[in-house]
Amino acid sequence: MISIELALFATLRIYNPNGESSEPFKMQVPEGSTVAYLLETLKIPPGESKQVFINSCRQELDYVLQEGERVAVFPPIAGG
Repeated sequence: MISIELALFATLRIYNPNGESSEPFKMQVPEGSTVAYLLETLKIPPGESKQVFINSCRQELDYVLQEGERVAVFPPIAGG
């Protein structure tokens, strides 16, 4: 298992296992886990997460997470 720090923003806060907090939280995932696996584990439906940043760099769903990384997940943003 590896430990990561995760932050869920805006409407995605409802998937925070610690309640609807926007505060980052620690999470353990199996070594070799991808961003897609992480989102599935949190039960975030496909399409609800639009952008994922690992250590402030945008990454794709097939990115393999590493020990100690900071993960930020954002929903689609609308505006006009």
